[in-house]
Amino acid sequence: MVESNPELPSISPVLKQGANKRNIDAYRNAVAVAHFNAWTLKGLYNGSDSRSKWRCELEGCGETVVKFYSHIRGRKDKEGNWKPSPRHKGCLPPAQREEALKKWRERNNLI
Repeated sequence: MVESNPELPSISPVLKQGANKRNIDAYRNAVAVAHFNAWTLKGLYNGSDSRSKWRCELEGCGETVVKFYSHIRGRKDKEGNWKPSPRHKGCLPPAQREEALKKWRERNNLI
């Protein structure tokens, strides 16, 4: 069991208190996948079934929203390829999102 872990400053104290290796790995994966999809965690990560604050990092947006992790991680399409989830109300128009996400990944050396 993890009592306190300074490497995870953004995890909710409630989650951190009873966290085990699997929980910590899931948290790290969630933040990494969100980052790949141009989201940055703001505040505490409250777990995948609770809402957390995320900042949309797409150029031209930058809005902070409260969402479930499952609503930002993306989904597999029929061919098994990962597709980003829809963004949020007020984000870039759909036609510009794919290009903005591609640029985000290039700038952050994610592709």
